[in-house]
Amino acid sequence: MALRWKEYVELADALNKAYPDQTLADMEDAELIKLVKALPDFHDDSEPDETTLMAVMARWISVAYPED
Repeated sequence: MALRWKEYVELADALNKAYPDQTLADMEDAELIKLVKALPDFHDDSEPDETTLMAVMARWISVAYPED
């Protein structure tokens, strides 16, 4: 399945699987974009907006730290 920016839930789940030890606190947007674009199933040439980046990060945090 090809991942795109609009699929923020799937992106966050893939990020958590690919980078389980990644520190999420204070991650810059540029770093998040770089990590997403490095995912093997990511195929989207568009650039994400701030709302999309926030959605990906919020989901990733909720998956990585479910008890918080």
